Amino acid sequence: MSPTRSALRAARRARHLLRDRRGPLAPVATALLVVLGLLAVAPARVAADEPAPRTWVVDAVDDADGSRWESVDTGGNTITIRPGDTVEWRFDAAAMEHDLTSEDVRSPWSEPVREYRVPGDPPVRRTFTEPGTYHYVCSLHGTVMWGVVVVEEAANALPTGTATASPDHGPAPLEVELTADVTDPDGDPLTHHWDFGDGDPEAPGGSAWTPHAVHTYTAPGTYTAVLTVDDGNGGVFRQELVVTVGADPGGLPDVHAHADHAPGATAPLPVAFTTEVGTAGSFTAYADGVDTFPDLSGTARLVRSRGRTLAALDVTGLAPEAAHQVHVHEQPCTSATRGGAHFRFDEGRPFAEENEVWLPFTSDASGASGEVVVAQPVRAGAKAVSIVIHDPVNPALRIGCADLVPSTADLDYAWDFGDGHTGTGPDPNHTYTSPGTRTATVTVTAPGGESTAASVDVVVLPDTVAPRTTLRGGPTGTVRARNARFRLSSDEPGRFRCRLDAGRWRDCAATPTFGGLRDGPHVLRVRAVDRAGNVDPSPAVRRWRVDTRGPAVARLRPVGGTRDRTPLVRARVVDRWSAVRARSVVLRVDGRRVAGRYDARRDVVRWQARKALPPGRHRVRLVVRDALGNATVRTWTFRVRR
Repeated sequence: MSPTRSALRAARRARHLLRDRRGPLAPVATALLVVLGLLAVAPARVAADEPAPRTWVVDAVDDADGSRWESVDTGGNTITIRPGDTVEWRFDAAAMEHDLTSEDVRSPWSEPVREYRVPGDPPVRRTFTEPGTYHYVCSLHGTVMWGVVVVEEAANALPTGTATASPDHGPAPLEVELTADVTDPDGDPLTHHWDFGDGDPEAPGGSAWTPHAVHTYTAPGTYTAVLTVDDGNGGVFRQELVVTVGADPGGLPDVHAHADHAPGATAPLPVAFTTEVGTAGSFTAYADGVDTFPDLSGTARLVRSRGRTLAALDVTGLAPEAAHQVHVHEQPCTSATRGGAHFRFDEGRPFAEENEVWLPFTSDASGASGEVVVAQPVRAGAKAVSIVIHDPVNPALRIGCADLVPSTADLDYAWDFGDGHTGTGPDPNHTYTSPGTRTATVTVTAPGGESTAASVDVVVLPDTVAPRTTLRGGPTGTVRARNARFRLSSDEPGRFRCRLDAGRWRDCAATPTFGGLRDGPHVLRVRAVDRAGNVDPSPAVRRWRVDTRGPAVARLRPVGGTRDRTPLVRARVVDRWSAVRARSVVLRVDGRRVAGRYDARRDVVRWQARKALPPGRHRVRLVVRDALGNATVRTWTFRVRR
């Protein structure tokens, strides 16, 4: 407490004591008044110590993190100032248009603010003279772009913050989550109280004493939930939240089933199904347009399907030849926020045209829009519930609105594909494996149990085209391996049939392996079979030979005894499956390699001694290898007689 305030309180106490001049405390009171008189000059000095009024800057910021109000001083969207201070909202950091709209959530603004700016426009300035908590938003992007100006006295700081109700509208019964986010600058402990506004707050269930509460509104109507937060020192935060509970509109949106598949339509046929869901509404003069455009009327519709959202409108009763901004919004026309913020396909991404549904148009000379149709390549969620038209002169004002009904929230999609299989969701995929006409039906059910159905026929033609088989890998020519592994493929999904040599046709894998193959020729035939049972009439064929044995060596000469001192050494060499080359023939006589001659045409190895061999026993060793490396070794002896 300031010295001046302490002195004033003491003076009031002293005057009270002096009312009875004969009382025992009269002398004390007189002395006290003298001292306080000396302090009378204090107010001028204290006033001089009070901070001078200042200007606080708040920027409208659009960047990769989204759209927001950001204080230059605090870095957030809440600033605490003193009476006499000025707040200046700037738009130099903005990348798109914004409006600045005051909201009497906590403290009423002395003069409402409803200004529209594009990037680079002059700032908006407002000087605050009365303590209070003043809320403001950009109504175009209200879900993320709101701010608070807290004007506090120098004494006890008021609790500051905000409160939310989610959802704040919907059909009865409506369960609403009420959340308080309030703090006290002085660190005082806070007491929270919620009055739900739909009955006696003293009755059980009529109120709550917690920062977070959940309450169900059972009857249609407009309710005001009041949050009161007390810091125990006279500081009170109070915020009212309007909850609009409507009668359950019942009914279901317009539903159609569609099937998309490749040309040809033969089994197996992959099909992309979609449930086309249509909602519609009528435009009326609304909010700021009730007085300025009383004849405003028209139609609106929104159609959701796989990978596409189509929005359309046709409006009359507008200003002639004027450009109008129009957007799909995430709250109904009847909500307290007049449609709320723009609907976004992805709420994790910033507000931008590619993430929203915009339907801008310029009216003709009669004030009509004509039919306006736009499409976005994304299926809109259930939050796309209204279309709002903005004033052509001041887009911060909303002049027309159409609710898109019925609601598409919490719809259940159950598919019967007509072939014994089922699916869920608005856009399932399914593959038909056999020919025939199939009727696919989607049943759409609302949370209350009401349902509707839509069907689409899919004609799957019989597949009469045989697949083509490809055989890769595995042996070719002549090989030593007794095992063979191949890779099979087909231009259609299906299976394979294999036949090895003279065996029977059998089912085989796409990578068949054959083991224990005998020496000699082999042939593998493979034919693909598609899912329709068509068989490749021209099987893929692979021929090869297995050779694991060395060449056959026979008719060895000479053997036994001979009187010829220069005998002819001779052997017959035959290999059935592999060639024998001269360099692969090694002949040794008595351990010495000799230059034997290999005649491939006659399959004969010959060697004639040029010098006479001495009498006695002689040893011949012949090594023959075929082209695969298979070797045969033969050894024999003969005797030269005297």
